Amino acid sequence: MKMMPLSRRRLSALLLGSAALAIAMLGPITAKAETASVNQGIAQGAGNTPLAVTLVLPSGQQPPEKGWPALLLIQGSGPTDRDGNQPPQLRTDLLRQIAEHLAAQGIATLRYDKRGMHANNASLPTDAAAYADFFRWENFVGDATAVFRFLTDHPGVDAQRTGILGHSEGGLIALAAAEQLRQAGNVVPAALVLAATPGRKLDAVITSQLERLLAEQQAPANQSRALLNANKRIMETIAANGQVPGDVPRGLAPLYPHYAGGFLQSLFRLDPTALARDYRGPVLVLQGQADNQVSPERDAPTLDNALADRGGAKHTLRIFPQLSHNFKVSSQEPETDIAGPVGEEMLRALTEWLRPNLAIK
Repeated sequence: MKMMPLSRRRLSALLLGSAALAIAMLGPITAKAETASVNQGIAQGAGNTPLAVTLVLPSGQQPPEKGWPALLLIQGSGPTDRDGNQPPQLRTDLLRQIAEHLAAQGIATLRYDKRGMHANNASLPTDAAAYADFFRWENFVGDATAVFRFLTDHPGVDAQRTGILGHSEGGLIALAAAEQLRQAGNVVPAALVLAATPGRKLDAVITSQLERLLAEQQAPANQSRALLNANKRIMETIAANGQVPGDVPRGLAPLYPHYAGGFLQSLFRLDPTALARDYRGPVLVLQGQADNQVSPERDAPTLDNALADRGGAKHTLRIFPQLSHNFKVSSQEPETDIAGPVGEEMLRALTEWLRPNLAIK
């Protein structure tokens, strides 16, 4: 049976996926706003993989004696750059806008391009057979821990007041990195912000997203059944042996590149609720009610319940009625929910929560 292909842009959003540290060439460039000093540099992530980074320090204010409070910003799935974009088709500027807003509030940020992508393209293996190892989930987590350690070591940053904000898949990386840092005896994040982050395991999230997209496209019942059955079989194969089967239907091909088996196997095993329960610091969960990728009814409450199980550790859940997955004001067309300014209510809630939880005066 011929499978009905899904929108490539929509499928790109489905997959919640896409070390010693050394820093070189970190120096100031022209700031984009009077409130920010923007610096570009190169960090070494897991396996000494170079990562292009942008460090934004507040300017026009007196630095605190022990340095600025700070957040590491981690983008969502797919070939998303440090600003939150997948150029040229998808441009949200989500992380860039958050960084500029926080600089005006006296909070430093660091964000980076993913391994092998965008400014890091030169480090992409030339041998396609090496992709599977290069793009292992563990390497993405290792990159985040490495860049977080750089941020806490920076002389202008207060290590004890440095946290992580992760968007979508980036929230899963934030949770995993926090646990890895704890186990390694490193400085752990002072706070976590989980923005549009799944609370369920990846297989459940992908299945829900496929069901929704097929319904939106009014796919015939027999085609929907066939595609969902094929997806279930593919996920079971990957979970069992870490290999993407060779007969992936055309409609699902963007979800399951041949080299992604190991990456997906690790993600299928990852339980966000277990990681959330293990983190002992304050957590802010941000969710748009109009999010069509991560469910405000299924994922946010799941994280909320897991965090409540921690006993005395503080957490806050904020759901914004009109905001999309990228925290933009939602419209009738889901694919237009990516451009424009980040919702002011989200930025305001983020700032208000960070002030007491990062001890900002």
